[in-house]
Amino acid sequence: MGKNAKPSGKNAKPVVERLRWDDLELLLALAREGTLSGAATRLSVNTSTIGRRLDAMEAGLGVHLFDRTPTCIAPTDLAESLLPIAETMERAAADALRSIEGRETEPEGLVRVSAPPGIANWFLAPALVELRKRYPKLVIELDASVGYADLARRDADLALRGARPSSGDLVAVRLTEASSVIVASAARARMNGKNGKLGKLGQLDAIEWVTWGRELAHLPDAKWITANVDPARVVLRTSSMDAQIHAVRAGLGAMLVGRPFVGWLDLVELPLERGLAKRLPALPSGAMWLVGHRALRSVPRVQAVWEFIVEQAQKFVV
Repeated sequence: MGKNAKPSGKNAKPVVERLRWDDLELLLALAREGTLSGAATRLSVNTSTIGRRLDAMEAGLGVHLFDRTPTCIAPTDLAESLLPIAETMERAAADALRSIEGRETEPEGLVRVSAPPGIANWFLAPALVELRKRYPKLVIELDASVGYADLARRDADLALRGARPSSGDLVAVRLTEASSVIVASAARARMNGKNGKLGKLGQLDAIEWVTWGRELAHLPDAKWITANVDPARVVLRTSSMDAQIHAVRAGLGAMLVGRPFVGWLDLVELPLERGLAKRLPALPSGAMWLVGHRALRSVPRVQAVWEFIVEQAQKFVV
């Protein structure tokens, strides 16, 4: 017979295909307690179950592990040789359990969030102070870009998007849904009025405009301004939401923003005269969705940030 050949015939010993941790756990309990009843108590089962499990283990392994007497049970030399291995596995199992139990029992670690620059800078970034107070072990990586973060490839853990995802194993919740409105600084708005009051716009060309630059001209707000405002009245085009907001707050002109964010940005909505309001096409409307991968939704750090963003978004619901 070759060195690697398997024995055959009626005297061949069975080949052990698998040794389960349950078998070694039983081996330890029997060796430590010395009786079937003692092992049964240790493993929280009845004595007959221990007897059946021992019979099955010895039959499955094809070896004799314990000598039994009416009053006790004693390990054979083979069983004694297996005890150190079983104890090592017992420690490893305990370490694994501690690792599981100790794994992020509270929100901690890195959470990567992707959001459009305006939302990241004016909504998320200021809110991080409160988030930090609640969860001092959290670290946020905030990607403020108009690019599309692929959550399936872990480009980000959470993303704020203008549309609900239609594919992928993702979960989403709508944070806001509202139309855009025309806004300006309070001082600039009063320039169209009398006695320090906000003046109503009778025509769009009565004020200067700030809008998106060429690379973002496809956005609904930019398309609305292109379709309805004289290009000569557009005094600033920029790809930066920050630049738009700061320019309008300083009094440069008017812009479009989602209604929920008007007060937050320290701007005011410009009222329209009835005739202009009737002539104009509807202002763009949109929503903001919080999106995450289903596999990460219940991870404590991700769940904490998810719930915090939802809570903060309630401040914008009008």
